[in-house]
Amino acid sequence: MNPSTKLYVILALTILIWGNSFVVVQLAINDGATPIMIAMGRFLVASTIFGGYILFRRPKGIDRADLRLFLALAFVSIGVYYFFQYYGIHLAGPSITSILITLLCPIMIFMLSYFRLGERISAEQKLGLGISAAGSYLVITDGTTEFISDWESVLGGAFAVICAALWAYYTVEGKKVVKKYDPFVSTAYIALMGTAMLVPSAVAEVQLSGSVSMTLGYVAAVLYLGILCTVIGYVYWFRALTGLTASSTGATLFFEPVVTVVFAWIILGQGIGWVAAAGGVLVLVGVALVSRR
Repeated sequence: MNPSTKLYVILALTILIWGNSFVVVQLAINDGATPIMIAMGRFLVASTIFGGYILFRRPKGIDRADLRLFLALAFVSIGVYYFFQYYGIHLAGPSITSILITLLCPIMIFMLSYFRLGERISAEQKLGLGISAAGSYLVITDGTTEFISDWESVLGGAFAVICAALWAYYTVEGKKVVKKYDPFVSTAYIALMGTAMLVPSAVAEVQLSGSVSMTLGYVAAVLYLGILCTVIGYVYWFRALTGLTASSTGATLFFEPVVTVVFAWIILGQGIGWVAAAGGVLVLVGVALVSRR
C-alpha cells in the first residue's frame, strides 16, 4: 500500500467515526443531555488522555511564535465550534446538520486553499466538487425543500453553515502546524486549550439549569466522542494533512453525510428515499473526481 492510499484509508476511518457522531449526539440529547455539557464531557475525556500523554512523554512544547496560532485553532475548532454543531443537531437533527457542514466545508476549504496556500484547483476537481455538492443536497433533502418552512431547521442549518466556515479555517491553518509539530502532540495541545475555553459556557449552563444529566447514554456518548472522535479522529485528520493537500483532505468530508444518514436509519429509524440514495452515489463519484491527482 503506497503512502497516499494509506492516508486515504485513514481518512475513511475518520469519516466513518465522525459521521456516526451526529447520531450519537442526538441520542444523548434525547436522553436529556444539553449540547454544551456533551461538548464539555467530550473534551474532558479527550483532555485526560492528551494530558496524560504530555505529562509522561514530555514532548516538545509550543514555540512562543506559534502560541497565537494554537490558541486560534483551539478557539475555532473547540471553543465555539461545538456550540454551533451540537445546537445545530438539537434544532435541525443529525442529518441536516451533517449535510450542511460537509456540503459547504469542502467548498470553503477549496477557496481558502486557493487564496492562502496557493493550491491549484483543476477543472476535474471543480466538476467533482459540483457533483458532490448536488449529491449531498439530495441525500439530506430527498429532493424536497419542506424543511425550509421549519424555523428550527433554518436556525440549526445556519449554525451548521458557521461550523463549515470554522472547520475550513481549522483545516487550512492546521496544515501549517503539522509541518512543524507531531500530529498527536499538536492535537493534544489544541484539545487542552479548547477544553479550557469551554469551561465558562459549561459553568454558565449548569448555573442556569441547576443540574447536570449524567445518564448512561450521556456517559457512553462522551466516551465515544472523546476517545474515537477527538483523540483518534483529530490525530488521523492532521496526519492526513501531512501527506495530502488541504483540498483533497477536505473533499473526503463529502462521505460524512452518507455515513450519518445510514446510521440515522439504523439507530434512529430515519429512512431515506431513492432520491437520497441516488445522491449518495453522486457523492462517491464526485469525491473520486476531486481526489484524483
